[in-house]
Amino acid sequence: MYEMIEKLRKHISSLFKTDCNIYDIRLKDFANQSCSFCHNCPQKCDYSKTHLYGCYEAVRWDNKYIYYCSMNFIFIAISIYDENTLPNAGIITGPILMGKEEDFEETYGLTLFDTSEVNHLTEILSAVFSNCKSNETEDIANSFLKDVYKELELSSNFNHYPIELEKELQESIITHDSKKSKELLNKLLGQIFFNSSGDLQIIKSRVKELIVLLSRSAIEGGANIENTFSLNDSYLKAVENFDSLEKLSIWLSNILNRYVSYVFEFKDVEHIDIINKITAYVKSNYMKKITLDDIAKHVYLSKFYVSKIFNEETNTTLSEYINNVRISKSKLLLTDNTLSLVDVANLTGFDDQSYFSKVFKSIVGVSPGTYKKNMGKERK
Repeated sequence: MYEMIEKLRKHISSLFKTDCNIYDIRLKDFANQSCSFCHNCPQKCDYSKTHLYGCYEAVRWDNKYIYYCSMNFIFIAISIYDENTLPNAGIITGPILMGKEEDFEETYGLTLFDTSEVNHLTEILSAVFSNCKSNETEDIANSFLKDVYKELELSSNFNHYPIELEKELQESIITHDSKKSKELLNKLLGQIFFNSSGDLQIIKSRVKELIVLLSRSAIEGGANIENTFSLNDSYLKAVENFDSLEKLSIWLSNILNRYVSYVFEFKDVEHIDIINKITAYVKSNYMKKITLDDIAKHVYLSKFYVSKIFNEETNTTLSEYINNVRISKSKLLLTDNTLSLVDVANLTGFDDQSYFSKVFKSIVGVSPGTYKKNMGKERK
């Protein structure tokens, strides 16, 4: 199957004039070939976290996800699953510029797409790669099982539920100690397996309790509440689908890596993605009425979280940013002598001219009428 994936991704790259590569979730890097742009990123950003985030989010969103990097460029991730229906790789296409050329200070020779074209490309990629599977889980799962069974052997002296290990695990997650968290989770699983005497239903119940513990600790440690609860719900439902300890353990090996990534690695990447999606939405809809509800629905987050993150990351409020975008666009329109001030106000999303004039003067320092006259004098 790898040969087929490799062949398809070369065709996609050639057809759409943009990089299309295989990203290995376990290695947290591109497999065999590289994204030439990412490996030579002008900002030297940590592309591995960005694309790992994209691959994991694709799992949440029907196996396809459009996201931004720190340079405000678009990437598309499509999940690739193994024989156990676990995501272990992704097809990463990009970087792509979405918007107009004047929106970017530097295009770096990248392909320019509009919003609809990005969506069309995403659907094509999903159709092409959605049925592709790989079979590289076995060795990684066995490695995980060895660690758990090692702890299982050491657990023979315990005949009670290790509540102290739970507390240690909570603390390590809250304090962002990734290495210790993995070690403690292995110990805890080993003792759960031992104390359950191999009864799969009992083990499933203990694993569910452990998932709830992980999600609550992650939130207390600063993880995104919406994402964490979403993961929590899907994991609790998935536990019931397993009919053997081996399959459950393989699944846990993947879930452990994914949870640790969301808790310890993705906060900055996620915020960049959210902010870029908000700003892109505003730039595409500044001429319409924009509400906080509209933006929150667009990025699938709560209104409170959207406002909080935007303010923290940009040091400005959403309403201030929207007004700045609108005034920036209005300055261009004011150079057109065929447009009245009322026309300009309407074309930039302001309900009435008086409010437009008030906002314009507060940002630019002069009224829109004065600005228009001054621009006319400069052209003469």
